[in-house]
Amino acid sequence: MIADITRAFYFSICRGLFEKDKLLYSFLNATSILRRSGDIDIDEWNFFLRGSPTDFTQKEQKIDYIDQATFFSLCGLEETHANFKNLVRSFEDTADKVIWKSILASDEPHLIPLPPIYEDRLTSFQKLMLLKCVRMGKMIFGVKNFVKAELGAKFIESPPFDLEGCLNDSSNITPIIFVLSPGADPIAYLNALAVRKGMKDRLQSISLG
Repeated sequence: MIADITRAFYFSICRGLFEKDKLLYSFLNATSILRRSGDIDIDEWNFFLRGSPTDFTQKEQKIDYIDQATFFSLCGLEETHANFKNLVRSFEDTADKVIWKSILASDEPHLIPLPPIYEDRLTSFQKLMLLKCVRMGKMIFGVKNFVKAELGAKFIESPPFDLEGCLNDSSNITPIIFVLSPGADPIAYLNALAVRKGMKDRLQSISLG
């Protein structure tokens, strides 16, 4: 039932969202479901939004291939959840550092498997937390992976423009309002819909310009 409701809300609400905001809406849907079920706890969510409040400036950094800000973020992850235990030590490990360096250098870090212990025990959201710490610039790809894993591929794809569906949801007191960006023109869709509904002769266009 939750899946059906989520899908229905997604298709309905996406009609009124700009393209750039649809992935964010899917992400918020996925995280809200996981937070309500307890699969994302409050510490994880707060860290994802704000980072760690702990001062790690006194900790010695022995990892020479990451900057200080990244090192502090890794320390913050370790205190956020037990699944991140010994994460800093993994970055120092001779075998693991080969994987971490490839993640740091790759154009597709979200597709590279983590060292086995973290690949197996981190949740999809925890992997997203880690990606944010080490490759912030690739977060949009990580978010797509996360949403796809939790909700399905359809939630990272823009629903096709469905004017007839909008018409079915409208009424004489709930009109359809188009918020147009430069170059957008829905008149062709309106004309085609009017023809399908046998109302072409009743469709009137009035210029307000």
